[in-house]
Amino acid sequence: MVFPRVIATDLDGTLLGLDGRVSERNRRALTAAVAAGVKLVLSTARPPRTTHHIASLFTCSAVLCGNGAVAQLPGADPLIRALDTATAGTVIGELRGALPGVGFGVETGTDFYHDPHYDLEPWVPRDWVREVVDSTDTLLERARPITKLLVRSQGVPVHILHETAAQAVGTMVEVTYSGGFGLLEMSASGVDKGSTLAMVCERWGVSADEVVAFGDMPNDLPALSWAGAGYAMASGHPALLDPALGLRTAPPAHEDGVGRIVEQLLT
Repeated sequence: MVFPRVIATDLDGTLLGLDGRVSERNRRALTAAVAAGVKLVLSTARPPRTTHHIASLFTCSAVLCGNGAVAQLPGADPLIRALDTATAGTVIGELRGALPGVGFGVETGTDFYHDPHYDLEPWVPRDWVREVVDSTDTLLERARPITKLLVRSQGVPVHILHETAAQAVGTMVEVTYSGGFGLLEMSASGVDKGSTLAMVCERWGVSADEVVAFGDMPNDLPALSWAGAGYAMASGHPALLDPALGLRTAPPAHEDGVGRIVEQLLT
């Protein structure tokens, strides 16, 4: 491939190690890439408020949060690609019928709200929750903009949730997941990591062939498929390692896979 003009990397399970930190090797490699003129894009399912401390370690040309629903570029207001309230209400209605007992949450980019049926993951600090509302109707009234609609079920594996939800809602929303057992993530139709990465690259006059992307989970696939060189982490979801996808493989995240590939690209 040509020398990259853009390097886009996921965070959890990709750039971050098992301790949730950026290793010194990964930090040095990406810092060297930026010094060589490469634009660095951090792309994550996380909301901005839990991404800032990582982005501050680098000179980023863009930080894409919420699976592409929020794009932050230096010196500009965030670009928000929100899910409209009416569609969210329809989706919730369909999922209630297909997946009885699930709970719903909404990420606005600045705050998180959820209904009483949403079982908050044990690792999530309770002060991350702006409000627990009494119903999904109230949820949709209070939580705006809807950058990400979350669907939670403690008892159903995420791949079964995904299959069922995708059949129920069709193309009304993008349905994906990035890890957590029983946790689905939904954004507006057409909004994913790949489309938002393509959008910011178009602003810069950068073609897909000039982009290298790293990721480890199904929510990363749109970006990995769009980029000229998409690297799935060897430690990531097995579906991304299917040879039929045509992706390259980076060493495991806990072995500084991103840094090792970037070092090769810079030599």
